[in-house]
Amino acid sequence: MPDTYTIHNDFIQVCIKRKGAELCSVKNNTYTEFIWQASSIWNRHAPNLFPIVGSLLDHEYRYNDKNIALTHHGFARDMDFDMLHQSEHSICFILQNDEFTWRSYPFKFTLLITFTLKNNSLIQSYRVLNTDTKTIPVSFGGHPAFNANPIGDFEIYFESNESIYSNILDGPYISNQLKPIIVDNKISLDLFTFNEDALIFQHLQSKWVKLVHTKSSYAVKVDITDFPYLGIWSKPGAPFVCIEPWQGLADFTSHNKDIFSKKGIIALGQNQEINRQFSMEFTG
Repeated sequence: MPDTYTIHNDFIQVCIKRKGAELCSVKNNTYTEFIWQASSIWNRHAPNLFPIVGSLLDHEYRYNDKNIALTHHGFARDMDFDMLHQSEHSICFILQNDEFTWRSYPFKFTLLITFTLKNNSLIQSYRVLNTDTKTIPVSFGGHPAFNANPIGDFEIYFESNESIYSNILDGPYISNQLKPIIVDNKISLDLFTFNEDALIFQHLQSKWVKLVHTKSSYAVKVDITDFPYLGIWSKPGAPFVCIEPWQGLADFTSHNKDIFSKKGIIALGQNQEINRQFSMEFTG
């Protein structure tokens, strides 16, 4: 089975790794690369987060009176998916529970991640099915990193003027502190924007956000309509920006570790499924 798969149309060519079903390249007809090409600065491209988003307090959760360890952002990003089906313009990957996942997530599930091209856009969809006989806790999200070099030449625009503040992290956890970061509908990026780690937003009015290079036509527009939370992150001063549609959040510092009360967790009943998608439109 190949390690990397390619889909394409008349506008863009896309590569996805089998490991993590991770998007690793998007190039247009002029060979502009939009996706961060992993390096020692950050060795990922666009990991998929499942079955949680962010960190758990002490990297564990409480279920059936037991504390169960689960790593930051969950295990899916580090697992080999199987390719379920592929066409010229679309590809679907599948991950199911096994002995390894059972150690940190004692639930039966099927996770499908599908990539579909539409003109100069890439639609990434998540479908989670509960194949267990009990209710399972589910969360997921995207983490695509887009090239932005130098970062000071880039701005992030929101569809609407936003009056909300960003949550502030306390280590890997969310504190109750907030800070203003959006001015009207824009964040002007610089070397210090991410000195306190990720920007985390709840209750956005905007249905899309756009990363824009102020000195060219290069831009990436991310439709976040299906997702209640948004993360924006980079390493301080690094030449990329992650725009991350999330179904969940890291634990708050006050969380009680009950997995079903974690912010953004969906309690998925037997034989139920959930579907969410976001799109990325590439220009430049």
